[in-house]
Amino acid sequence: MNPVWTNRVALGQVRRVLWLTAAVLGSLVAADVQGQVRPDSVRRDTTAVRDSAAVRDTVPKKIVPGSPEDSVMQARIMARMDSIARFRAGDTVRAPIAHFESPKGIEMDDRLRFDRAQILSSGALNLADLLDRVPGVTSFRSGWLAGIHAAAYNGDFSRIRIFLDGVEMDAVEARNGGVLDLDDVPLWTLDELVIERAAGEVRVWLRSWSYTKTIPYTRVDIFTGDRNTNGFRGLFARRFDNGFILQVGAQQAATQTGRVSAFSTTGTTRDAGDGSQQVINSRIGWSRNRLTVDLYGTVSTRDRDPQLAREGFSDLPAFKGARRDGYLRAAYGDTLHGFWSQAILSAVATRLDGIVDSAVAPVVSDSDSVVVAKSDSMRARSQQLIAVGYRGRGWQYSVLNRVRAVNGETFHAPALRASIGGSRLSGGAYAERRGIDSTTRLDLHGRIEPTRWLVFTLSQSFRRPTSDTDRPNTATTRAEAGLRLRNLLFSGGVLREDTVAFTSPVLLGADNALLGAGAATGIIGGVRGRLYKDVRLDVQGIRWSSAQFNRPRTAVRTELALVSEWRRRFPKGEFGFNARLIYETRDAVSLFYGTRADETADIRTTVPANVLSGMMEIRIQRATLFYMYRNLTGGDYEQIPGLTMPPAVQMYGVRWEFFN
Repeated sequence: MNPVWTNRVALGQVRRVLWLTAAVLGSLVAADVQGQVRPDSVRRDTTAVRDSAAVRDTVPKKIVPGSPEDSVMQARIMARMDSIARFRAGDTVRAPIAHFESPKGIEMDDRLRFDRAQILSSGALNLADLLDRVPGVTSFRSGWLAGIHAAAYNGDFSRIRIFLDGVEMDAVEARNGGVLDLDDVPLWTLDELVIERAAGEVRVWLRSWSYTKTIPYTRVDIFTGDRNTNGFRGLFARRFDNGFILQVGAQQAATQTGRVSAFSTTGTTRDAGDGSQQVINSRIGWSRNRLTVDLYGTVSTRDRDPQLAREGFSDLPAFKGARRDGYLRAAYGDTLHGFWSQAILSAVATRLDGIVDSAVAPVVSDSDSVVVAKSDSMRARSQQLIAVGYRGRGWQYSVLNRVRAVNGETFHAPALRASIGGSRLSGGAYAERRGIDSTTRLDLHGRIEPTRWLVFTLSQSFRRPTSDTDRPNTATTRAEAGLRLRNLLFSGGVLREDTVAFTSPVLLGADNALLGAGAATGIIGGVRGRLYKDVRLDVQGIRWSSAQFNRPRTAVRTELALVSEWRRRFPKGEFGFNARLIYETRDAVSLFYGTRADETADIRTTVPANVLSGMMEIRIQRATLFYMYRNLTGGDYEQIPGLTMPPAVQMYGVRWEFFN
């Protein structure tokens, strides 16, 4: 057969198929368009035609109400309306999961209150980055993502307390000496974070993420960067029509030993405590009207390489372990208004695996070929919480009791909170008898705003340990005044503290000892607000009258930010831009490392730190591209004596939300 003739036949068949397909699609489109025309919009054809059956069948007829044609048309309209209603019903909002009570703000503004969007856009990698905004708080880091992250208030690590949905996160890890590693607080699992800055201590109230819509939600975070940083994070949530909720989230993040640039193949072999972390977070529960029952849990597994210190300082050993936090809660009412009550059964368990590293503790088998590692410590603690309260218009109160079981002994920690007032004048109190550390706490605070441009705050704290703890009674006072000029708030005040006693941080490698410090006064100053249009400034600093262990004498944090959605160009808010430049400076910090052989105190001091960092985010609808650069100048600095921080680290990635 002639191949040319064969090709012509095949081409003709293809053309016939295409013409037939086009005709069918044209008929379907015409029928659909005709089906969308309202019945009363069909115009009568007045063109004169011959009266024949063929012509009469092609002329559109006027649809008479009540006729079969009208019934068909109405059925089509109702079907479309029902489909739209079903689509909207897929995004129905269900009753929210119960929230634990959030303290009423005692600050001059809401700078220490973060919702979910603000947490993600702040550039904070963990809780230490947000605590740096509080004058008097000193953060300590041993490295990049996998390093130790801890914080102290006025030199005392025990005076920063973390609460997740009302449950206090106890530091029960075997090697931490009662100090919580802030890497165990994943920020991406939160809906709200409130820092309550009392005069005597800092309490951080975390509200876990919960979902309210029946349409499924998914978010994916992917990031990479220097030091071979790679991470992935995924979240999924859905509410069902009967009020049931299902949430699950997971994260895998890791850095590799040695600094390797994301933009070049050069690097060093500096061993700076790199490692990895895996986190799984989940919630199942049910909520309807004012009743909530849910089960929540987080599992975190971490490992960290040993970190070599400078000559004359102590190395930081390797770490490998896990932490599990979870609770079962039954709640009635909403803590935002009216009567509410909650009962929570919670537990925390930690595991510390045997560390196997030639630089720390070499352990090998008989064959000298297989490294032996086994668990060397497990600790667990339970906590039960019962709380009731009421929030009205301008006032609130609550009472609660925490019960802990430690080594077969039961400890109660009753607490009372009350506040009253509005935006112009308010006051409140918080009292707690914390049996686990034998300390009674009383915090009083007041706020007055006589005019729009002037505001005053006053906070007084009393701490009364029992006599068998060898700690003195302590009173702390903080008084501040703020003056608003245009869009800026200038603030200043004093922080006065009596003689105090606190323990040295074992987590940072220091010796376990009870330390003391005399009375001291700190001068607080700051300015924050809008400089020009969408350019914002936030400066906070403190200067103490004397030096003290675990606390720099002077510390200042400055943040310059450009945050805009460019509404004139994108009125629907589908675009966002967020750029921040952060400069932190602080004096040297001294830590106590025990007593030398000649019976002199072993005190080691960090070098003064000056760190400049930047970040930028671009949001396009529900996708956010982010880039951050820690330590822009690349200079060496340290926050723990002898442990050099990474000279410069870049990280970039994307956060993307989906509604399925």
